[in-house]
Amino acid sequence: MDLLPFLLNEVVLRVSITVVAVGCLASGGSAASTRMEIFVLAGQSNMAGRGQPLLLAAPTDPRLVIWRSNAWQVAADPLQLSTNRKGLQPGIGPGMIFGLQLVKWQPRVQVGLIMCANGGSSIRQWMSDRPPYARCLDQIHAAGNRIEGVLFLQGESEARTPDQAKTWLSTFARVLTAFRRDTNNAPFVLGQIGTLSSQFQGQKAVRAAQAQAARQYHLLFVKTSDLPIDPATGVHFTVPAYRVIGDRFATTWWRATKLRATTHATYHP
Repeated sequence: MDLLPFLLNEVVLRVSITVVAVGCLASGGSAASTRMEIFVLAGQSNMAGRGQPLLLAAPTDPRLVIWRSNAWQVAADPLQLSTNRKGLQPGIGPGMIFGLQLVKWQPRVQVGLIMCANGGSSIRQWMSDRPPYARCLDQIHAAGNRIEGVLFLQGESEARTPDQAKTWLSTFARVLTAFRRDTNNAPFVLGQIGTLSSQFQGQKAVRAAQAQAARQYHLLFVKTSDLPIDPATGVHFTVPAYRVIGDRFATTWWRATKLRATTHATYHP
């Protein structure tokens, strides 16, 4: 595939749409006149996004915003700006395509994203008395409005060994209880970890635990094991895979909550 025309088109789209978006927010235009739906994005680095290069990022939309620095801003990859403790640069993730699908399907709705994902975090770090959860809850309270859904993609940390994998399900149950309590029982969409490199010897057990959690707690569930992993990391998805994951999160939430025919065309940036 010749990427040059694609990349040039992406640059033009991103520049032109960003100008319109900033003008719209500054003038109090459509962002102020549409209904808002807010979603929490939590988990590890695959929810935050590590896809490169950023030239492949999706274009922005004035109705897709992110809570950042105590204000709503037009969302753009990378949704998480900071590097992680291993020095990996932030990149493209599933969040933008998720949001773009929803604004495309709902012309009179603005979608707000609260990025809480924390690269390298264990499931225990998502318990309600730990810093990642506390920081996430602070953002939820500051942003205001009702939470329409929680998207959770985590488990790679426990996938390293079979012993670690055994701890995932029981700890996740406590994490789920906290999110349901603090988001007024918002729909919870659980993402299953992908097919990681062979060094993650507990990955099958984690995927099985996640499938069990979806059944046991009646969760919305997104599979990712069929999607490509970047061989350079063995754990992070490729950019095309992140796009599919974002679409799957959006479609799963939409089908479960909107109760209408899903004949919409998918978003292809």
